[in-house]
Amino acid sequence: MAIALAIAAAGAAWWWGRGEEDDEARIRRLVDGSAAAVASRDVNAVVAPLSERFGGHGLDRAGAKQLVAFEVLRGAWVSAAVAGATVAVDGDRAAAQVDAVLSRAAGRGKALADLLPGEGTAHRFALRLEREADGWRVVEAAWRPITLAEALAGPPPATLPPAPDR
Repeated sequence: MAIALAIAAAGAAWWWGRGEEDDEARIRRLVDGSAAAVASRDVNAVVAPLSERFGGHGLDRAGAKQLVAFEVLRGAWVSAAVAGATVAVDGDRAAAQVDAVLSRAAGRGKALADLLPGEGTAHRFALRLEREADGWRVVEAAWRPITLAEALAGPPPATLPPAPDR
């Protein structure tokens, strides 16, 4: 009986103490969900975090969706995994540095450290996000290839540029 009461008390404390998800956790969940959608080849879910105002590498939201569709449908990306992420939030603005490993069929299911160079590529994404009516959305992104060693080491801290004058 005492064990049951202790378990019940611990469960109640967890339930009431868990609080609401904070903005950093919401942004991490957004990034993780997009990466997970690659395996299911769900292009719409991959680009769901992008704002209608998105811009990056000369692409708008529609251009980014076409790029993702091309890579997914030709089999260049079979899975994507977030190797590391750092997030900084300031009110309705946020920045994230995300290291992601995109693997081909030969690399499916392997740990990051076990991937051979031909089985996957790593990229670092610098994201700028804003809170919109339906939640956090990526409004700007830049990315570049990185080595697997860099991905294993993790991204640098995310930093926000100074807030624009209002």
